[in-house]
Amino acid sequence: MEHLLHIIYDLVVIFGVGTAVVFVFHHLRQSPLIGFLATGIIVGPYGLGLIGEEETVHALAEIGVMLLLFSLGLEFSLNKLFKMRAIVFGTGTAQVVLTAGAVAGTAVLFGLPANQGVFLGFVAALSSTAIILKLLLERGEMGSIHGRVCLGILIFQDLCVVPMMVLVPLLAAPQFAWMPVIWALGKAALVIVATILVARIIFPPLLDRLVGTRSQELFVVGSLWILFSTAWLLSNAGFSLALGGFLAGLVLSESEFAHKIFSDVRPIRDGLNSLFFISIGMLVDLQFLAANLPKVAGVIAAIVVGKGLLAMVAILITRLPPQVALLSGLSLAQIGEFSFILLEASSKVSLLPDAWYQTLITSAVTTMILTPGLFWIAHRTAASRRFIRLADRLQRARKFAPLDEACRQLDNHVIIAGFGIGGRALARLLKKNEIPHLVLETNLRTVRSERQKGETIFYGDVTDPEVLRHADIERARAVVVTFADPYSHQRAVAQAKHLNPQAKTLVRTKFSAEIEELYQLGAHEVASEEFEVNLQLLRSVLQLYGFSNQDIRGQLKEIRDSHYDLIRHP
Repeated sequence: MEHLLHIIYDLVVIFGVGTAVVFVFHHLRQSPLIGFLATGIIVGPYGLGLIGEEETVHALAEIGVMLLLFSLGLEFSLNKLFKMRAIVFGTGTAQVVLTAGAVAGTAVLFGLPANQGVFLGFVAALSSTAIILKLLLERGEMGSIHGRVCLGILIFQDLCVVPMMVLVPLLAAPQFAWMPVIWALGKAALVIVATILVARIIFPPLLDRLVGTRSQELFVVGSLWILFSTAWLLSNAGFSLALGGFLAGLVLSESEFAHKIFSDVRPIRDGLNSLFFISIGMLVDLQFLAANLPKVAGVIAAIVVGKGLLAMVAILITRLPPQVALLSGLSLAQIGEFSFILLEASSKVSLLPDAWYQTLITSAVTTMILTPGLFWIAHRTAASRRFIRLADRLQRARKFAPLDEACRQLDNHVIIAGFGIGGRALARLLKKNEIPHLVLETNLRTVRSERQKGETIFYGDVTDPEVLRHADIERARAVVVTFADPYSHQRAVAQAKHLNPQAKTLVRTKFSAEIEELYQLGAHEVASEEFEVNLQLLRSVLQLYGFSNQDIRGQLKEIRDSHYDLIRHP
């Protein structure tokens, strides 16, 4: 009991200080992730020393990492990868190979062993997915060319984490040899393929049964069982829990339930994930930083400048425009969260000397803190007249290829909630007029049957903010709610308004009592079934008495603009 109280006390301190620090960073317009790192520095052994059960914190943090990679696997759609293959495997490969190779070569030139140089290359090649995507979303640039390039490179980096983690113990071996590396990668590939095949046979029928119960709690527990069982099995096979989490997510990424599982698991993931970044901050030794400031500053400068330039070169050699190279290159010029996972793995096998380990931890945290500033510098530079003239000269001297249209994400689209008679009719009309759209539906049979017919339809609840984010609500032009459920109408309108105030929200309702409340919540147009029927009858009667089409349209518009007040009230 006393041990449990110590753990609870540590969590009270961590989350209490974390809440205060992240609150301050929020008002400074900084990423919460940076606030968590700062929290770790404050409460850790090199700060105020407020934490007693550090091993427990690190154990919880490892579960957070497993959940992070699980959610990454859920978001990693094979279909999405195919559409973005030119950037992911072209530009992404160039960035990782150039960065890792340059860092490894430089490290060897400065006298480090080859295995340590290769590992440093791994660490330097990875960027922060969490920070970059947050900055792009805040600026509304996920649909931009440089936003898609950043996303493609980050996807490839995240894929590289798996083989890198497999190679860390081999790099720490007394004598490095290629055969163990080839054997380890081959073994990893076999285990991964076998896990995916077995999981695809077992998990889909299980999830079908769980969804059929319509029990939210049972669905969440079943999803977590899939995650932990896969991670446990792979851990017993000699792999990390994080790799198991990624594979569990990958197995489920193509299922109809991926969006829902992601939204159910995310609150747990975010809570434990914060512990991971706090635990990393706890490793930062401020006294070491003060005593080795010139060395650490040099490493930070080398990372930011070197990695930024190498990323720009990688983007340019894959024939993308100079503005994209500048914006994407500087955005990627930091050490990422998965680099910390590699550093944690290296500390367990004593791959790096303690001095280098501490230098990298401190430098990595600092580069993440600098990222918003680099983002701002990149945009200011790209908009400057001098850079525009330089880019024009480069464009004339060399022909740059436009992005493959297939890699474009959904943009300026319509989200249809519900696929009953009204949703189907709307989808057909949008398809006929070549207007991009996707459908969210909670009837699993409908989702499966319509997907086989080629409809862009997903299993998900439009009232769930995470489902809306997966439907690219930030870039949607309209959200149309076609089903009849007054309570869900209100939540759907409120969520859409919160996530994208610019998107038009249109709702179909049966009940006139809903109309005013939906408008107050932010709906742009509410179509009432009972009144719309009357308006159609009114149109026919007015035509019968010889009214012009223009006059009829004017009267109908006046009625709709008044939210049906002209016919609701005497």
